[in-house]
Amino acid sequence: MRHNGRAPLLASTLRPEHLSLRDGEPRLAVCPDCETWCRLTRSMITPHRDGVPVPKTTRRYVGDKPAGGRRCDGSAQRITIDITPEQWEERLLAAETTAAVSRTTHAIRKPCPQVAPAPVQMPAATRPLREQLAEHLQGDCTRCKAGRCAQVVELRQQIRRTAQIAAAPATPMYGQLRTALRDHRATCTPCTNGAPCEAGRQLTARMTGIAQDHLRSSPLMRSA
Repeated sequence: MRHNGRAPLLASTLRPEHLSLRDGEPRLAVCPDCETWCRLTRSMITPHRDGVPVPKTTRRYVGDKPAGGRRCDGSAQRITIDITPEQWEERLLAAETTAAVSRTTHAIRKPCPQVAPAPVQMPAATRPLREQLAEHLQGDCTRCKAGRCAQVVELRQQIRRTAQIAAAPATPMYGQLRTALRDHRATCTPCTNGAPCEAGRQLTARMTGIAQDHLRSSPLMRSA
């Protein structure tokens, strides 16, 4: 086996975790090109494939094998072993100790992402916008398939602004109606079962009207 023509690499300049010089075991090294473990034969990395798929060739003669991949340029790289196994083990132990010290022992808690509200939890004022968004997504829009539809982005922004404004309208009447609706649903069997009664529908309609009036007078919606 001939070397690849590159200058030899010194084992002392390689990372200790990229070598294996244990006594009684085959000597191994990580290929500098494809970063895979390979056996050292006569202080050279054994020829191997780099894993890049190539078109297979047909057999040219009896006994010929089709190409199974491209030969890695790091094959037959010379590595000069200029350290003893004891020195390599000391360097490996020092590297593992340094990594253990630098690794934090405290668990870092990541903030939980805010869950988007379900459609039934959104204000009624956002229903027309949500219906318009659903109708657009069901259509045959080429920009939606490419993931860059400006209309979808604008509709979602309007839904978010509408929900934020309708969540806390600047009127005490809305809060009173919301409290009354909550108390009514706690004692009304049809409203609890999901079939609002006449009183529940009237309270919901009044709250929706107040929210829509507040949206029309909001400077944020006028600027949108």
